[in-house]
Amino acid sequence: MNAFVRVNGSRVLAVAALLAAGAALAQTPPASPAASGGPQPPMNDFYQAFYNCDGGAAFNLNYDSDQPTKVEMTANDGSKPVDLKRTPSPSGVAFAAGTAKFWTDGKTVQVEGAKSAFKNCRMKGK
Repeated sequence: MNAFVRVNGSRVLAVAALLAAGAALAQTPPASPAASGGPQPPMNDFYQAFYNCDGGAAFNLNYDSDQPTKVEMTANDGSKPVDLKRTPSPSGVAFAAGTAKFWTDGKTVQVEGAKSAFKNCRMKGK
């Protein structure tokens, strides 16, 4: 099939081809935050991050890759590990599951819904 059609002596790209290309682009799912090249959480070479907080509270994060979509959070308060999934965030990087949430911009950390209060947390080794 010829992609061009003659109209009044000019070559014009067939409208059907443009519509088909537009429809294909509209059906392409948006990239996940991890795959889009957006910010990534700080971690060591083993996809882990350790945080020490005020009052002796601490937690460990085990990411699924260097561009994570999931993380397992384990705290030193005796609670069970929690699996969190990456969620969209207007800034920084966020993971959540139910009421448990973890957010960081690489400098500041916020943890919500945990058994312990995690305040003024700092990444170990930083």
